[in-house]
Amino acid sequence: MKSFRTEFSIDPSPHPIRHSDRLITMGSCFSEVIGEKLTQSKFPVLVNPFGIIYNPISIFELLSLSLRLQKPETNLYLSRHGRNYHFQFHSRIHARSREDLEDLIQRRLQEVYQMFSKCSQLMITLGTAFVFRHLSTGRIVANCHKQPSKQFQKERLSLDQILAAFDNCYRPLKKCNPDIRIVLTVSPVRHVKDGIPQNQVSKSLLRLFCDEVVKRYEDIYYFPAYELQMDDLRDYRFYKDDLIHPNATAENYIWEKFRATFFEQHTLDILSDLDQVRKNLNHRPFDPLSEAHFHFLNHLLQKIDQMPSELNFSEERNGILAQLQQIEAYLQHQKLNPGNESKQIS
Repeated sequence: MKSFRTEFSIDPSPHPIRHSDRLITMGSCFSEVIGEKLTQSKFPVLVNPFGIIYNPISIFELLSLSLRLQKPETNLYLSRHGRNYHFQFHSRIHARSREDLEDLIQRRLQEVYQMFSKCSQLMITLGTAFVFRHLSTGRIVANCHKQPSKQFQKERLSLDQILAAFDNCYRPLKKCNPDIRIVLTVSPVRHVKDGIPQNQVSKSLLRLFCDEVVKRYEDIYYFPAYELQMDDLRDYRFYKDDLIHPNATAENYIWEKFRATFFEQHTLDILSDLDQVRKNLNHRPFDPLSEAHFHFLNHLLQKIDQMPSELNFSEERNGILAQLQQIEAYLQHQKLNPGNESKQIS
Protein backbone atom coordinates (compact mmCIF):
# COMPACT_ATOMS: atom_id res chain seq x y z
CA MET A 1 0.00 0.00 0.00
CA LYS A 2 1.26 3.47 -0.85
CA SER A 3 2.53 5.46 2.13
CA PHE A 4 0.64 8.65 2.94
CA ARG A 5 3.53 10.14 4.93
CA THR A 6 6.94 11.47 3.99
CA GLU A 7 9.05 9.58 6.51
CA PHE A 8 12.80 10.09 6.29
CA SER A 9 15.78 8.40 7.87
CA ILE A 10 18.12 10.10 10.34
CA ASP A 11 21.77 9.13 10.50
CA PRO A 12 22.85 7.95 13.96
CA SER A 13 24.86 10.52 15.83
CA PRO A 14 28.61 9.83 15.81
CA HIS A 15 28.56 10.86 19.48
CA PRO A 16 26.04 8.63 21.33
CA ILE A 17 24.57 9.65 24.67
CA ARG A 18 25.13 7.32 27.61
CA HIS A 19 23.97 7.44 31.22
CA SER A 20 27.51 8.24 32.30
CA ASP A 21 27.32 11.50 30.30
CA ARG A 22 26.35 14.86 31.79
CA LEU A 23 24.04 16.97 29.65
CA ILE A 24 22.76 20.53 29.41
CA THR A 25 19.73 21.66 27.41
CA MET A 26 19.20 25.33 26.56
CA GLY A 27 16.81 27.30 24.42
CA SER A 28 13.12 27.31 23.62
CA CYS A 29 10.29 25.47 25.37
CA PHE A 30 10.94 22.40 23.20
CA SER A 31 14.34 22.02 24.87
CA GLU A 32 12.39 21.54 28.10
CA VAL A 33 10.36 18.73 26.49
CA ILE A 34 13.53 16.84 25.54
CA GLY A 35 15.19 17.76 28.83
CA GLU A 36 12.26 16.42 30.84
CA LYS A 37 12.27 13.14 28.92
CA LEU A 38 16.02 12.80 29.50
CA THR A 39 15.43 13.45 33.20
CA GLN A 40 12.69 10.80 33.34
CA SER A 41 15.13 8.42 31.65
CA LYS A 42 17.62 9.01 34.49
CA PHE A 43 20.22 10.96 32.53
CA PRO A 44 22.09 13.60 34.57
CA VAL A 45 20.83 16.70 32.77
CA LEU A 46 20.62 20.40 33.60
CA VAL A 47 17.48 21.66 31.86
CA ASN A 48 17.25 25.30 30.72
CA PRO A 49 19.18 26.76 33.67
CA PHE A 50 18.36 30.34 32.59
CA GLY A 51 14.75 29.65 31.71
CA ILE A 52 13.17 29.51 28.26
CA ILE A 53 15.17 31.54 25.74
CA TYR A 54 13.93 31.72 22.16
CA ASN A 55 16.47 33.69 20.11
CA PRO A 56 20.03 32.54 19.36
CA ILE A 57 21.74 35.82 20.32
CA SER A 58 20.45 35.67 23.89
CA ILE A 59 21.28 31.95 24.16
CA PHE A 60 24.86 32.49 23.00
CA GLU A 61 25.31 35.58 25.20
CA LEU A 62 24.24 33.59 28.25
CA LEU A 63 26.68 30.85 27.29
CA SER A 64 29.44 33.45 27.07
CA LEU A 65 28.53 34.94 30.46
CA SER A 66 28.71 31.47 32.02
CA LEU A 67 32.00 30.54 30.42
CA ARG A 68 33.65 33.82 31.44
CA LEU A 69 31.81 34.04 34.79
CA GLN A 70 30.97 37.63 33.94
CA LYS A 71 28.31 39.65 35.68
CA PRO A 72 25.40 40.62 33.43
CA GLU A 73 25.02 44.26 32.42
CA THR A 74 23.83 46.40 35.32
CA ASN A 75 21.62 48.64 33.17
CA LEU A 76 19.40 45.70 32.20
CA TYR A 77 17.93 45.10 35.66
CA LEU A 78 14.32 46.15 36.20
CA SER A 79 11.67 46.02 38.91
CA ARG A 80 8.02 45.10 38.37
CA HIS A 81 5.27 44.48 40.93
CA GLY A 82 7.74 44.08 43.78
CA ARG A 83 9.99 41.60 41.95
CA ASN A 84 13.33 42.18 40.24
CA TYR A 85 14.22 40.81 36.78
CA HIS A 86 16.96 41.08 34.17
CA PHE A 87 16.39 41.51 30.46
CA GLN A 88 18.96 38.83 29.56
CA PHE A 89 17.12 36.15 31.54
CA HIS A 90 13.69 34.50 31.52
CA SER A 91 11.09 35.73 34.00
CA ARG A 92 11.52 32.61 36.16
CA ILE A 93 14.87 34.13 37.18
CA HIS A 94 13.67 36.74 39.65
CA ALA A 95 14.02 37.85 43.27
CA ARG A 96 12.52 40.27 45.77
CA SER A 97 15.55 42.58 45.78
CA ARG A 98 18.17 43.42 43.20
CA GLU A 99 20.90 42.14 45.52
CA ASP A 100 19.14 38.78 45.84
CA LEU A 101 18.73 38.61 42.07
CA GLU A 102 22.41 39.37 41.51
CA ASP A 103 23.30 36.56 43.92
CA LEU A 104 20.86 34.17 42.20
CA ILE A 105 22.28 34.96 38.76
CA GLN A 106 25.89 34.51 39.92
CA ARG A 107 25.03 31.16 41.52
CA ARG A 108 23.31 30.04 38.35
CA LEU A 109 26.24 31.15 36.15
CA GLN A 110 28.64 29.32 38.46
CA GLU A 111 26.48 26.17 38.34
CA VAL A 112 26.45 26.21 34.53
CA TYR A 113 30.20 26.87 34.33
CA GLN A 114 30.92 23.90 36.60
CA MET A 115 28.57 21.74 34.55
CA PHE A 116 30.31 22.79 31.31
CA SER A 117 33.67 21.62 32.64
CA LYS A 118 32.42 18.02 32.90
CA CYS A 119 29.56 18.03 30.37
CA SER A 120 29.53 15.62 27.42
CA GLN A 121 26.77 17.19 25.32
CA LEU A 122 25.20 20.64 25.08
CA MET A 123 21.79 20.64 23.38
CA ILE A 124 20.54 23.96 22.02
CA THR A 125 17.03 24.44 20.63
CA LEU A 126 16.53 27.60 18.59
CA GLY A 127 13.04 29.09 18.51
CA THR A 128 13.03 32.26 16.40
CA ALA A 129 15.30 34.61 14.47
CA PHE A 130 13.18 37.59 15.53
CA VAL A 131 14.43 39.60 18.49
CA PHE A 132 13.44 42.63 20.52
CA ARG A 133 16.01 45.38 21.02
CA HIS A 134 15.77 47.51 24.15
CA LEU A 135 15.87 51.04 22.75
CA SER A 136 17.41 52.86 25.71
CA THR A 137 20.34 50.43 25.99
CA GLY A 138 20.54 49.15 22.41
CA ARG A 139 20.71 45.57 23.70
CA ILE A 140 18.85 42.52 22.38
CA VAL A 141 16.77 41.07 25.21
CA ALA A 142 15.85 37.49 26.05
CA ASN A 143 12.54 38.53 27.59
CA CYS A 144 10.58 41.79 27.59
CA HIS A 145 9.13 41.10 31.07
CA LYS A 146 5.80 42.68 30.07
CA GLN A 147 7.30 46.13 29.66
CA PRO A 148 5.58 48.64 27.30
CA SER A 149 6.16 47.83 23.63
CA LYS A 150 7.41 51.37 22.99
CA GLN A 151 10.59 50.41 24.88
CA PHE A 152 11.55 47.89 22.18
CA GLN A 153 12.16 47.55 18.49
CA LYS A 154 11.46 44.23 16.76
CA GLU A 155 14.15 43.03 14.35
CA ARG A 156 14.99 39.96 12.33
CA LEU A 157 18.50 38.66 12.78
CA SER A 158 20.82 38.11 9.85
CA LEU A 159 22.79 34.90 9.35
CA ASP A 160 26.05 36.80 9.93
CA GLN A 161 24.78 38.10 13.29
CA ILE A 162 23.91 34.59 14.48
CA LEU A 163 27.21 33.13 13.29
CA ALA A 164 29.22 35.91 14.96
CA ALA A 165 27.40 35.41 18.27
CA PHE A 166 27.99 31.67 18.08
CA ASP A 167 31.70 32.06 17.32
CA ASN A 168 32.01 34.33 20.34
CA CYS A 169 30.95 31.52 22.69
CA TYR A 170 32.18 28.44 20.79
CA ARG A 171 35.90 29.06 21.34
CA PRO A 172 35.69 29.64 25.12
CA LEU A 173 33.36 26.63 25.35
CA LYS A 174 35.95 24.37 23.73
CA LYS A 175 38.67 25.91 25.87
CA CYS A 176 36.65 25.09 29.00
CA ASN A 177 35.91 21.55 27.80
CA PRO A 178 37.61 20.35 24.58
CA ASP A 179 35.54 17.13 24.58
CA ILE A 180 32.09 18.70 24.71
CA ARG A 181 29.74 18.04 21.78
CA ILE A 182 26.91 20.28 20.60
CA VAL A 183 23.51 19.16 19.37
CA LEU A 184 21.48 21.81 17.54
CA THR A 185 17.76 21.67 16.84
CA VAL A 186 15.18 24.08 15.51
CA SER A 187 12.03 24.14 17.59
CA PRO A 188 8.94 22.67 15.88
CA VAL A 189 6.79 25.23 17.73
CA ARG A 190 5.48 27.80 15.26
CA HIS A 191 5.78 31.49 16.20
CA VAL A 192 2.56 32.60 14.57
CA LYS A 193 2.68 36.05 16.18
CA ASP A 194 5.30 36.84 13.55
CA GLY A 195 2.83 35.74 10.88
CA ILE A 196 3.07 32.41 9.07
CA PRO A 197 5.19 33.72 6.14
CA GLN A 198 7.63 35.47 8.49
CA ASN A 199 7.77 32.43 10.77
CA GLN A 200 8.92 30.42 7.77
CA VAL A 201 11.63 33.00 7.02
CA SER A 202 12.70 32.89 10.67
CA LYS A 203 12.88 29.10 10.82
CA SER A 204 14.75 29.04 7.51
CA LEU A 205 17.39 31.40 8.90
CA LEU A 206 17.84 29.20 11.95
CA ARG A 207 18.05 26.10 9.80
CA LEU A 208 20.61 27.77 7.53
CA PHE A 209 22.70 28.68 10.58
CA CYS A 210 22.61 25.07 11.81
CA ASP A 211 23.64 23.79 8.40
CA GLU A 212 26.53 26.24 8.25
CA VAL A 213 28.06 25.38 11.63
CA VAL A 214 27.60 21.63 11.11
CA LYS A 215 29.72 22.00 7.97
CA ARG A 216 32.35 23.99 9.87
CA TYR A 217 32.73 21.87 13.00
CA GLU A 218 32.92 18.11 13.36
CA ASP A 219 31.69 18.19 16.96
CA ILE A 220 28.29 19.71 16.09
CA TYR A 221 25.29 17.57 15.11
CA TYR A 222 21.88 18.67 13.87
CA PHE A 223 18.78 16.79 15.02
CA PRO A 224 15.77 17.46 12.74
CA ALA A 225 12.98 17.95 15.29
CA TYR A 226 11.49 20.74 13.13
CA GLU A 227 11.42 18.58 10.02
CA LEU A 228 9.91 15.63 11.88
CA GLN A 229 6.98 17.79 12.95
CA MET A 230 6.52 19.76 9.73
CA ASP A 231 7.35 17.17 7.06
CA ASP A 232 6.91 13.74 8.64
CA LEU A 233 3.89 14.21 10.93
CA ARG A 234 2.51 17.17 8.96
CA ASP A 235 -1.02 17.12 10.33
CA TYR A 236 -3.01 19.18 12.83
CA ARG A 237 -3.92 16.05 14.79
CA PHE A 238 -0.30 16.19 16.03
CA TYR A 239 -0.77 19.66 17.52
CA LYS A 240 -2.31 20.87 20.76
CA ASP A 241 -5.56 22.83 20.67
CA ASP A 242 -3.65 26.06 20.02
CA LEU A 243 -2.48 24.56 16.68
CA ILE A 244 1.00 25.84 17.47
CA HIS A 245 2.63 23.42 19.92
CA PRO A 246 3.22 19.71 19.20
CA ASN A 247 0.93 17.51 21.30
CA ALA A 248 2.00 14.56 23.44
CA THR A 249 1.76 12.13 20.52
CA ALA A 250 4.11 14.28 18.44
CA GLU A 251 6.49 14.84 21.35
CA ASN A 252 6.68 11.09 21.97
CA TYR A 253 7.25 10.39 18.28
CA ILE A 254 10.10 12.90 18.11
CA TRP A 255 11.50 11.47 21.35
CA GLU A 256 11.53 7.97 19.84
CA LYS A 257 13.46 9.33 16.86
CA PHE A 258 15.82 11.05 19.28
CA ARG A 259 16.37 7.77 21.11
CA ALA A 260 17.11 5.95 17.87
CA THR A 261 19.56 8.67 16.86
CA PHE A 262 21.56 9.08 20.07
CA PHE A 263 21.20 5.88 22.12
CA GLU A 264 23.17 2.69 21.58
CA GLN A 265 21.53 -0.69 22.08
CA HIS A 266 23.00 -1.01 25.58
CA THR A 267 21.33 2.28 26.58
CA LEU A 268 18.04 1.21 25.00
CA ASP A 269 18.19 -2.05 27.00
CA ILE A 270 18.68 -0.04 30.20
CA LEU A 271 15.68 2.14 29.31
CA SER A 272 13.59 -0.97 28.72
CA ASP A 273 14.45 -2.19 32.24
CA LEU A 274 13.78 1.31 33.54
CA ASP A 275 10.30 1.28 31.99
CA GLN A 276 9.50 -1.90 33.92
CA VAL A 277 10.80 -0.40 37.15
CA ARG A 278 8.72 2.73 36.56
CA LYS A 279 5.59 0.62 35.99
CA ASN A 280 6.23 -1.14 39.30
CA LEU A 281 6.78 2.19 41.04
CA ASN A 282 3.41 3.38 39.74
CA HIS A 283 1.66 0.19 40.90
CA ARG A 284 -1.26 0.84 43.25
CA PRO A 285 -1.76 -2.12 45.62
CA PHE A 286 -5.16 -3.31 46.81
CA ASP A 287 -3.84 -3.39 50.39
CA PRO A 288 -0.77 -1.12 50.84
CA LEU A 289 -0.06 -2.55 54.32
CA SER A 290 -0.23 -6.22 53.37
CA GLU A 291 2.58 -8.73 53.63
CA ALA A 292 2.24 -9.34 49.88
CA HIS A 293 2.94 -5.67 49.16
CA PHE A 294 5.87 -5.83 51.58
CA HIS A 295 7.43 -8.61 49.47
CA PHE A 296 6.57 -6.73 46.26
CA LEU A 297 8.43 -3.64 47.48
CA ASN A 298 11.44 -5.68 48.60
CA HIS A 299 11.61 -7.29 45.17
CA LEU A 300 11.31 -3.85 43.52
CA LEU A 301 14.13 -2.54 45.71
CA GLN A 302 16.32 -5.43 44.55
CA LYS A 303 15.52 -4.56 40.91
CA ILE A 304 16.50 -0.94 41.50
CA ASP A 305 19.75 -1.98 43.20
CA GLN A 306 20.57 -4.09 40.13
CA MET A 307 20.24 -1.12 37.78
CA PRO A 308 23.47 0.58 36.62
CA SER A 309 25.07 2.73 39.29
CA GLU A 310 24.98 5.80 37.02
CA LEU A 311 21.19 5.96 37.42
CA ASN A 312 20.11 7.98 40.43
CA PHE A 313 17.26 6.25 42.26
CA SER A 314 17.84 7.91 45.65
CA GLU A 315 14.37 9.49 45.78
CA GLU A 316 12.62 6.26 44.78
CA ARG A 317 14.71 4.16 47.19
CA ASN A 318 13.91 6.48 50.09
CA GLY A 319 10.21 6.28 49.24
CA ILE A 320 10.25 2.49 49.13
CA LEU A 321 12.22 2.22 52.38
CA ALA A 322 9.71 4.50 54.10
CA GLN A 323 6.84 2.29 52.89
CA LEU A 324 8.64 -0.86 54.03
CA GLN A 325 9.20 0.64 57.45
CA GLN A 326 5.52 1.55 57.72
CA ILE A 327 4.36 -1.91 56.64
CA GLU A 328 6.83 -3.63 58.97
CA ALA A 329 5.60 -1.55 61.92
CA TYR A 330 1.98 -2.33 61.03
CA LEU A 331 2.59 -6.06 60.68
CA GLN A 332 4.48 -6.10 63.99
CA HIS A 333 1.60 -4.25 65.62
CA GLN A 334 -0.88 -6.78 64.23
CA LYS A 335 1.26 -9.62 65.46
CA LEU A 336 1.28 -8.21 68.98
CA ASN A 337 -2.43 -7.30 68.85
CA PRO A 338 -4.09 -10.09 66.84
CA GLY A 339 -7.58 -8.94 67.75
CA ASN A 340 -7.16 -5.48 66.16
CA GLU A 341 -6.85 -6.40 62.48
CA SER A 342 -8.83 -3.39 61.35
CA LYS A 343 -6.72 -0.89 63.28
CA GLN A 344 -3.96 0.76 61.29
CA ILE A 345 -1.07 2.79 62.62
CA SER A 346 -0.13 6.07 61.02
